[in-house]
Amino acid sequence: MATDEFYASRSLDGVRVVTFRQSHILDSVTIDRISTRLKELVAGAAEDRFLFDFEHVAYLSSSALGMLIGLQRRIVQRKARMKLSGINPEVMEVFRITKLDTVFDIYKDETAAVEAFRKNA
Repeated sequence: MATDEFYASRSLDGVRVVTFRQSHILDSVTIDRISTRLKELVAGAAEDRFLFDFEHVAYLSSSALGMLIGLQRRIVQRKARMKLSGINPEVMEVFRITKLDTVFDIYKDETAAVEAFRKNA
């Protein structure tokens, strides 16, 4: 398991699971640092399935949503797949308002997302 101040990353059944550790992903400096690290993680990962778990995240800024869109683009370019999980109701409302709930494949929790990857392997 790889861990830094922003997230923990591990492989689970061939899925690279990234669990965010910060409850607020709001300021542009933090988002830029997370984005850089996640781009490196995606580029160097052996897996072609990525799960980003937001279980510990209470607030996301619009810049953080933009970062996720850019990350999804990189993952698709790699011919890989991406899912999100553990998004709390308040943050999920932002996904709904921005219609990003139709862009991202979102699951209640890590277990459901990993199971969905298994079914679509």
